Amino acid sequence: MTLQVFLLEQSFSRILPQKEAFAEAFYDRLFEQFPQVKPLFTYTDMKLQQNKLLGALALVVSHLRHPEKLGEPLKELGRRHESYHVRPEHYSMVGAAVVETLARFDSEWTLDLETAWVGAYETIVEQMSIESSKSQM
Repeated sequence: MTLQVFLLEQSFSRILPQKEAFAEAFYDRLFEQFPQVKPLFTYTDMKLQQNKLLGALALVVSHLRHPEKLGEPLKELGRRHESYHVRPEHYSMVGAAVVETLARFDSEWTLDLETAWVGAYETIVEQMSIESSKSQM
């Protein structure tokens, strides 16, 4: 899949001025839609977690033009999530909440943007999952 780099960069630039509200709204939406994931965050400082979410998104968006630089950081992120007992089905839940929250916060949201973000998220999850699929072999 070809990532729509320009669209993603522009969309993220519109999210950044409201990044704290975005991150808070994402977790609110995630827990509302998928309460079964809330126990994964029982001992989590949610402000710190929100900052981690924003940091991960910023890392990905800042490297879209050089995706080869994302391989190792995303594999490490996948390993960390595996240690938190994140299961493959959780990724689709998070993806749905991310896209819905992006749509809410991006004033110029379109179907093309939705397609671009869904594709980017699928690529990220695929990279994060490489290590865990190897360890299950």
